[in-house]
Amino acid sequence: MAKKKDTKKINISTYLSEDKKRVIFIAVAGVLVIVSLLLIISGAFGNFEKVKLRTNNKAIFTIADLSVNDIKFRATSEEVKAAFGKATKEETIIKNQYEYLILTYPGLKLTLREYYDDYILVKAEITSNKYTAARKIKVGNRIMSAIKKYNVSISDSNYIYKNYNMDALSQNLIKDNVYFAIRNKKEVEYVNRDAVVEGQKSNTAILKFDYKNGKISKITWSYDVEW
Repeated sequence: MAKKKDTKKINISTYLSEDKKRVIFIAVAGVLVIVSLLLIISGAFGNFEKVKLRTNNKAIFTIADLSVNDIKFRATSEEVKAAFGKATKEETIIKNQYEYLILTYPGLKLTLREYYDDYILVKAEITSNKYTAARKIKVGNRIMSAIKKYNVSISDSNYIYKNYNMDALSQNLIKDNVYFAIRNKKEVEYVNRDAVVEGQKSNTAILKFDYKNGKISKITWSYDVEW
């Protein structure tokens, strides 16, 4: 009888051991799958970390934030007119050797620059809450609410975050993207300058919130527009 009891104990012990092995195998396999996916993602989007700060995982301002409703930077004149309809005022001007098409709507002014035989959207000025900027920000929203959607908890005087500051915009020796956010009592401005390549002039994206009494009164964004 004693031998039979010992045999049962050995069998139960063996069964539990196999079960544990199965659990461990599944856990290890799961970890390997997750690690593999992370490696694939980091390889595909490795450059994205250059425009992201890790303090609270909020992405900084980038070219992806240049939008009005569903219309984004580089939209054609046809796409713009299809989205917003006939402008109340339409004019063309020449600035810095480029021809610009300016479309004015109630509470919205859009600037498009010549591009081959068409125009592309390069600047927007929003003064009405009828329109939505990136990250669902509108005129009339509290300025602190907008800041929180871009803020990454790094503060240096009046800079909300930065890898460089405004002086870096004129320094072509800096090869990295230059990005920062600066604020004062009337406006908050986000800047992201493309990296300088072979000493060539780089383009700068800007997003600005004018505010009064704690609320946004105007939203302006532009890309490679110096006026």
